[in-house]
Amino acid sequence: MSKDYAITIDMSDRLYLNYLSELIKTLIFTRTNPKEPLKRGNRIPRLYLRIRNKELFKFFNERMEIPKGAKSNRVFVPTSIEKSSQEIKKHFLAGYFDTDGGFRSNTLGFTTASKRLCDGVSNLLTEFNITHSKESWINKKYKKEFYGIRINKNQIDKFLSTFPLQNKEKLGRIYLKLKCGGAGVAKRDRGNISVQA
Repeated sequence: MSKDYAITIDMSDRLYLNYLSELIKTLIFTRTNPKEPLKRGNRIPRLYLRIRNKELFKFFNERMEIPKGAKSNRVFVPTSIEKSSQEIKKHFLAGYFDTDGGFRSNTLGFTTASKRLCDGVSNLLTEFNITHSKESWINKKYKKEFYGIRINKNQIDKFLSTFPLQNKEKLGRIYLKLKCGGAGVAKRDRGNISVQA
């Protein structure tokens, strides 16, 4: 039986998944495009992108240390990222927030089932002097521990201006809900979004 080198990305932000799809096509040859799975009850519809490419799969698995299969509680900041330049660390955090970051109560942050990932992201934020707090709790539905990071509310503008975020849909929701970005962030054209606060 031949090995399946499938990589699947799923999310609800259509524009950002299309952006990722086009970005991946600049690196490898693929005809795949985002698809809509069957609707599951009243859940928010999500899109998915599935790519089969041996070189890309090996890059993520071997170089970036992303485990195969179920991985939510086993992922961590890759060693190559920890040892990289400040610019690459900025893009790593931006990419992580674009896909898995979001609102945490009245601020922004991250939620993960991996303590190691939470600690690694916290260390990177500290390198950029982004003040934040960490927390953990037991998810009653899944009966397992989750970990969270909350950016201090007075650091939101700094966070948004430090990292090259690309998820236009998410940025739009952030600016509308938190009324942030007045200090040159929302008015600045990132090449992807220009929102007047």
